[in-house]
Amino acid sequence: MKICHVITGLGTGGAQAALYRLVQTLRPPDFEHVVIALGAEGSMSAMFAESAELHHLGMHPGRLLPHEVLRLRRMLRNRRYDVIQSWMYHANLMAALAGWGEAAPVVWNIRHSLHALSHEKRATRWVIRAGARLSRRPARIIFNAAVSRAQHVAFGYDDARSVVIPNGFDTVEFAPRAAERARVRAELDIPADALAIGLVARVHPMKDHATFLHAAKRLGEMHLHPIFVLVGEGADAANQELGALIDQLGLRERVRLCGRRSDIAAVDNALDIAASSSAWGEAFPNATAEAMACGVPCVVTDVGDAPAIVDDTGAVVPPCDPVALGNAWATLAALGAEARRTLGQRARARVIQHYAIDAGARRYADLYQDIARLSCTAH
Repeated sequence: MKICHVITGLGTGGAQAALYRLVQTLRPPDFEHVVIALGAEGSMSAMFAESAELHHLGMHPGRLLPHEVLRLRRMLRNRRYDVIQSWMYHANLMAALAGWGEAAPVVWNIRHSLHALSHEKRATRWVIRAGARLSRRPARIIFNAAVSRAQHVAFGYDDARSVVIPNGFDTVEFAPRAAERARVRAELDIPADALAIGLVARVHPMKDHATFLHAAKRLGEMHLHPIFVLVGEGADAANQELGALIDQLGLRERVRLCGRRSDIAAVDNALDIAASSSAWGEAFPNATAEAMACGVPCVVTDVGDAPAIVDDTGAVVPPCDPVALGNAWATLAALGAEARRTLGQRARARVIQHYAIDAGARRYADLYQDIARLSCTAH
């Protein structure tokens, strides 16, 4: 089965990570993947080039120009695909227009929760509205979170075509490893007996690093002395705005700015508590499930499906509430190392039971095969 994936770009992100895991899991000879990135090369392009036929169209992000739609249409028409799978709002709209009337069915993938259009950029608002109007054209709309599906259906997206397939995770790669914990803590100058709290997320208003850092200040005022680890694009010394906030809050000695890293499983192992401080937009937070798979208990904001993922293995707090976030950290800190380890073991077991990568990939495979079969019957 030949699948053409159309994605907005291949920078580091949750959708890109999910697509990469899918390409790695559904392999030849049963599946052949072609990936078309609408934008220029990104940080994950080289990884994809090793696993799939890869094309970059170099389109300007956020624009939807007729000649670019026609260019994508020609690419889709020149090859015989069984399914065209698009990822994220802009790519969904492009695939719907470029694939109009083509034999291969189009499947959308939405990986964003829709709290309020006011949180989105102006161009994205337009694309979301256009997607609602065109949502009866794709064969299926895949959401990775039940909350996201409900929000989009309420906004006008077609419910009959909507399905939820949660993200899947490699619980062999993401697993507890004492050696990695020791290595990363030594690298980051985290004492063996220090409490390490981490946030793995690119710096973006949606991820709300400000709330995380204000909660960090509050925790320090409780006479605890934790280390805070920030990992992700923009979480580095070059980010002057982030650095200014860290200095303003008096946290410079307690924050480790790691930037983008490829060894996320090792970093997760170095943590005692993982956090998601997202204010909006999160559907299924990959970083949370990855930390849980490494046996790390999580404190998350009530955004998207994060509460359902964590369930009773961690804590859930309201978004944009540094007091609640800091208090939840303090509660887990007070449990002690052994009780946190037990909680982390339950978290890992939950990921294995509900979010294993093979089960998620199989649901994609079954969906693709069903859609392709129905398409052949219709033609």
